[in-house]
Amino acid sequence: MTEIKLTLNNVSQSDTNDAAERINKAAKLKSDATETMDEAWTRIFAMKNSDRDNGRLHEVRRAMAAGEIGREVPAEGERQGKFNKAEAMRLWKVLAERGKADKLRKMVEDTPDNYELITTESQMVELIDALMDETIVAIDTETTGVDVYTDVIVGMSFTLPVANRHVYIPVDHVDCVQLSRDYVIDAVDPILRNESIGKVFHNAIFDIAMFRRHGSDVKGVAWDTMTAMHLLNENEPSFKLKDLAPLYLGVESDTYAELFGNNAQFKEVPLDIALVYGAKDTEITWKLYEFQRRHMEKMPTILDYYEAVEVPLLTVIVDLEANGYVLDLDFAERYGKELRDKAESLRGELVRTLAPYHTGDGDINLNSSQQMKPAVSKAIGRELPNMDAKKTLNPLKDKHEVIANLIEYKDVTKLSGTYIDALPKKQNPTTRRWHSRFNPMGTVTGRFSSGKDEEDKSGQGFNVQNQPENARKMFVAPEGKVLIGADFKAQEIRCVAYMSGEPVLINAFLEERDPYANMASNFFKRPYEEVYKNDDGSDTDERKQMKVVWLATLYGMSDFSLANTLGVDKKEATEFKEELFGSMPKLNAWLEANKATVQKQGFVWADHGYRKRRLPEATWRRKNIPYGQYFNDKYKKERIHNAKIGTAFRQAANARVQGSSSIQTKVTMIRAHEYCANKPGWALWGSIHDEILFEVPRDFTKEDAEDIRQLMLESYPWGDVVPNGTDIEVMERWGEGVPVEEWFNQ
Repeated sequence: MTEIKLTLNNVSQSDTNDAAERINKAAKLKSDATETMDEAWTRIFAMKNSDRDNGRLHEVRRAMAAGEIGREVPAEGERQGKFNKAEAMRLWKVLAERGKADKLRKMVEDTPDNYELITTESQMVELIDALMDETIVAIDTETTGVDVYTDVIVGMSFTLPVANRHVYIPVDHVDCVQLSRDYVIDAVDPILRNESIGKVFHNAIFDIAMFRRHGSDVKGVAWDTMTAMHLLNENEPSFKLKDLAPLYLGVESDTYAELFGNNAQFKEVPLDIALVYGAKDTEITWKLYEFQRRHMEKMPTILDYYEAVEVPLLTVIVDLEANGYVLDLDFAERYGKELRDKAESLRGELVRTLAPYHTGDGDINLNSSQQMKPAVSKAIGRELPNMDAKKTLNPLKDKHEVIANLIEYKDVTKLSGTYIDALPKKQNPTTRRWHSRFNPMGTVTGRFSSGKDEEDKSGQGFNVQNQPENARKMFVAPEGKVLIGADFKAQEIRCVAYMSGEPVLINAFLEERDPYANMASNFFKRPYEEVYKNDDGSDTDERKQMKVVWLATLYGMSDFSLANTLGVDKKEATEFKEELFGSMPKLNAWLEANKATVQKQGFVWADHGYRKRRLPEATWRRKNIPYGQYFNDKYKKERIHNAKIGTAFRQAANARVQGSSSIQTKVTMIRAHEYCANKPGWALWGSIHDEILFEVPRDFTKEDAEDIRQLMLESYPWGDVVPNGTDIEVMERWGEGVPVEEWFNQ
C-alpha cells in the first residue's frame, strides 16, 4: 500500500494531463462511434449552411440512403472519424463528377428535334436564307476565353423564332468535320450588319466585340437580356443566364463549369454535346427576352428608355473599351519607387510610435489586427471595437495622428501594389494598349462601374475609374493627340434642385454661385462672400459644414456617422441637419415625400419614370426593442431588421438622384459618341464618375471645344429652370489639365 501511495504521489502533472487526454479521446471515440448517421445529418443541417450547400448536402444524403455512395475509406492504420460537413461536401464532388457523364449522355439523347448542327456549305447557304426571313434573332458565341482582343470564336449559335429553329455552327472544334471560321464569318456578316434584322444577346458587349475581333460587326442590336434584367430587378443576386433561366423560365440550365469543368476548352467538347449546349443558350436567351419584354411593356416609360438609351449604349461601350489606354511606364516606375519609400517611412514611424504599447516579441506587425487593436487602443486612450478602416478608423483620423498615419500607410501600400506595380503588367499582348471593362449597370442605381470581367483569368483587367489622382498621370494621350475632359458640374445637386424645386439651390445655379456657399449664406444669414472662401482660398468652416451635411443626407449616412464626421454628438448632428433643411422648406418636403413614397410602394422612380429603385425593406414593420435595450445582444436581430428599414428610407432620395444622374450621363455619352463618329481621329476615352473624356487630335479647334461644351449642357437638361454646367480641360497626361481657354492662349 505504501508503494502504491508513493507511486501516486510521484505522478507528474504532465502524466495526469496525458491520462486525462487519453480518457477524453476514448470517450470522444466512443461518442463518435455511437452517433448514428441520422444524428450526424441532424447536426450538419443545424449548422449555418447556405441554400446552395443545403441543396448539395441533401443530394449526398439521398445518394447515401440509396446506396449510390458510401463514406470515405480512411487511410491504412487510421480510424474513421465522425461524419461531418467537410466529408459530405467532398462526397458531393464525387457525385457531381460521376453525374457529368450521365448528364451529358442524357443531354444528347434528349436533343430537341429543332436543334440543328451546321457543318456543310449547303446547310450554311440554307441557314442564311432562313435568317433573312426573320425580323429578329438571338445570337451567342462560344470562345476560347473572355479576352475579346486575343481569344477567338470556336462556334456560334442562332435562334430563329419564326422558323422555330436553334442552330449551332462549330468553326474551331477539335477533330471534327466543320466549316472554317473565315467562311462562316463571311457568310453571317451580311446578317450581322443588317439593321432590319434585330439581334438579341445575353451580354451583347462581349459578343459584339468578339465578332469585331474577326472582322465583322453587329448592327440592329434590339435587346440584351442581361442589362434588361437590371431594369426589371436590380436586386437580383446574379445576372448570369444560367441563374436567371431556372428562376424566371423554369428551365434548369447547368453552368459551363458544372458540365465541363472550370478549365475545359469548349473547342474540345464533342459536337453532339456542343449543339445541345450552344443551341440551348440562344433558345433560353430568346425566351428570357420574350418574358422580359412582356413585363417591361407594362412599364412603358422604362421600355422606351431601355430601347432608346441602354440598348444603343452597348455599342458605345464596345468602342470605348476597344480604344484602350496608353501608359507612361517610366512615370509608373518612378512613382512606384516614391510610394514604396513613403510606405517604408510610415511603417518605421508607426512601429516606433506603437512600440511602447506592443507586448509581443519583435516589431509589431502592422497587418495583424490581433497585434494592432490593443496597441492602437492604448496609444489613443480608448478601446477600439475593431480595426475596420471605414467604420472605426476613418472617423478618428483627424483626432489621432497614429490613426491618420496608419490609414495613409495602408493606402500607400495598396496603391503601390495594386495600381503601380501591377498595372504596367496588364498591357494586352494583341493591341499593346491597356483595356478596362465598363459595366453600364455597375450599381443598383444604374451608374457605370469599371473593372475586369469576373470570368477573365488573364489578369489584365483593372478599374480605370478607381485610379487615384496622382496615379492618373500614368495615363497619357497617344502621339499627336490630347485628352479633353468635360465634367457635369455639380451634377447631383442640380438634379436635386430640379426635382425638389428648392429656390435656394435653383438661385445658386441661375446666379452661377457655389451651391454649398449659397446654402451657408441662407442658413447662417451672412453674405455669400464671407462663407464661400477664406483669404487664402480655402473653404470656410460654414461651407465645409454644408457640404458634409448635404452629402450625408444625399448618400444615406446615419446621424451617428454624421456626428462622427462633424465631431459632435448625435443629438447635435440631428438638430443641425433638421435646422438646415428646415431653412429650405421645398427641399425638406421633397426629402420627406421620398420617404413616404418608398414606405408605401417599396420603390422610387428616377427622372421621367425611366427606371425604378426597389427598396423593399422600407415597407417592413419595425420590430419592438424595449426602451434602454437597444444594444442588448438579445435584440440583435431586431436591431439589424430596423437598421435595414432606416437605410432604405435614407437611400430613397439618393436613389432618385443617382438614377437620374446616370441617365443624364448615358444620354450624353450616346450623343458624344455620335459626334466622335463624324470626326476623324476622335474617340471617347472614358466615363469617370461625373466626367466624360475624349481622345482627340492635337489640332482640335475652339469650335470643337464649344461643341463639346454644348453636348454637356444640352444633351439632357434638368427641365427648363436648372441650367447644366461644365468645366472643360485639355490634357496631355490625365490629371494634368488646363482650362480650354488657357490651352488656346499658350
